Amino acid sequence: MKDFDELTLAQLKQLHVRISKEIDKRASDTKTNLLKRMRKLAEQEGVTLEDLLGVAAVDAPAKAKGARRRREATPAPDQKAPLPLKYRNPDNPAQGWSGRGRKPGWVVAWLANGGALSALEHTGALKKSRRHAPAPAEIAPTIVASDIDATPATASSDASAEAT
Repeated sequence: MKDFDELTLAQLKQLHVRISKEIDKRASDTKTNLLKRMRKLAEQEGVTLEDLLGVAAVDAPAKAKGARRRREATPAPDQKAPLPLKYRNPDNPAQGWSGRGRKPGWVVAWLANGGALSALEHTGALKKSRRHAPAPAEIAPTIVASDIDATPATASSDASAEAT
């Protein structure tokens, strides 16, 4: 075996990778063999390994080469909806920022060039005032006297209109 002082850094890294793989392989093989021996002993006594350990099923350990199980991509159930954009990039309207978290590079560059953050505000994201509800006079159209019919309807003309 070589002395480690004689190896280059690249050789040491390569050796490290090989050693790590060998350790993983041997650990996996040891677990697999131990599990097989335990199953065989349990069978000789007339019980299953699952009954003996009190678990639903005992799986053989994953093989060392690429047998790791990957978690399936499932969306987080508590995932929040994205925040509405408060600021837009004037050079690229597809880029926006909610105003929370770290400032994007285009905002930092804008501010470094002397621009004001208020100049980037997106008009659609401005909040409505919650101060008060508009008064009815602000909502209702104004009615002038010329819009009103000057001849009042009488009860007799209404009755005759209903009879016909």
